Amino acid sequence: MNSNETLATIYPSFVYHKIWNVDKEFNNKLYLLAKEDYLKTVLSEKDNEKNIGSKTNHFGHLRHNFLHDYKHEPVIKEFIKMCDTMCRQYLLKAYGYEHTGKIFMMSDIFLQRRDKKQNIGIHSHTHPKCDLVLTYYPKFNLDENVNESLRRGVVRCYDPSNIGKRFWKINRKDFFIGGWYEVHVQESSMLLIEGYLPHDSTYFEGDERMCIPVQIDIDTPISHTKACSQELLK
Repeated sequence: MNSNETLATIYPSFVYHKIWNVDKEFNNKLYLLAKEDYLKTVLSEKDNEKNIGSKTNHFGHLRHNFLHDYKHEPVIKEFIKMCDTMCRQYLLKAYGYEHTGKIFMMSDIFLQRRDKKQNIGIHSHTHPKCDLVLTYYPKFNLDENVNESLRRGVVRCYDPSNIGKRFWKINRKDFFIGGWYEVHVQESSMLLIEGYLPHDSTYFEGDERMCIPVQIDIDTPISHTKACSQELLK
């Protein structure tokens, strides 16, 4: 009997984690600028139309672009190059696509401190308005001998189809199948996923953690070319 077989992976989700070989001075300079930005943009005016969230918790902030506002700083230029490189490597590794066009970025800062009772992690969310989301950790103070993932501030990326575990052993090391995939981030970690992928981070048992999320759009000849309705109606 003749047969013809095909096994296809449908709608794959990729999680790309890299630990950059940078020195402490680089991370410290980046941290100090990002902290300055964070303190300036914490939500303070109740009725500001740029408000994200509310004053009831520390996630509230003003929508802005940290990278643009500090682009004159040498360490920010270097960081932007790292983000650009990470995006292009991801597209090549995941899709075999060598992107040579433009990449659009914006960023706002998340700083969580134990002395202000902020080390609770980040709730599950997506970034549906962007192609990719990248997160970098210039500072991650974790107490010693913290082994449980729910206390280590791990990032969890969730299966968007919410199928969960299979009832047989999965022996393919190149393909994760399960409810969520854990990434144990550390200082100098850079994590990149696609914007639609649900993700969160757990409580972390430590003094301070800063993450710099970067929302990214990849500009290609087949990208959406939207125009303002008022302009179209002129």
